[in-house]
Amino acid sequence: MTYDQLKSAITAPVFSNFDVVKMFPQEKKTHINTQLSRFVKLGDLIGLKKGLYTFQGQKVALQVLANYIVEPSYVSLEYVLNNFGVIPDVVMNITNITTIKNKTFNTPLGTFLYHRLDAQLFFGFQLVKDDKSGLYYKQAYTEKALLDYIYLRKIKSLAENRIDLADMDLGRLNEYATHYPDWVRKVLKIV
Repeated sequence: MTYDQLKSAITAPVFSNFDVVKMFPQEKKTHINTQLSRFVKLGDLIGLKKGLYTFQGQKVALQVLANYIVEPSYVSLEYVLNNFGVIPDVVMNITNITTIKNKTFNTPLGTFLYHRLDAQLFFGFQLVKDDKSGLYYKQAYTEKALLDYIYLRKIKSLAENRIDLADMDLGRLNEYATHYPDWVRKVLKIV
């Protein structure tokens, strides 16, 4: 399998070594894994995690990649809050929620952080279309990202953390808050 053959066979922006094995059934799995490792070393592929790749220069949003790296997951916390002007802090990482364990993936494209929430708190996200690739990714509503942030970061005061609620849907915030412990609602002054 050459790089050109791989590029022709794989059309997905993110793919696994298992996808490649399916596309090249005549090749030995060990040979495919060796080739993929070589393509990463040459800079033709980017390894996102063990067995998961994207092509160098692939036009796909980091949020889409985040959903592929860990499933199930949705983009949330500081990344969403900063993008929507709720917190002023500049965020360098893609922050995500998952029902699996906490995990960090450092890639050449950026750092992807995953924080675990119980399954009953895994809700409040929407599908957002990535204009670059046409693919969809799961992202928390701003109100859910705020609740995730307060809960996981143990925030005690909105004012101290310079949190701006001006553009929040207070109905959605109140509804989502009912799923969280009382102390989270007290931070929001919702009882």
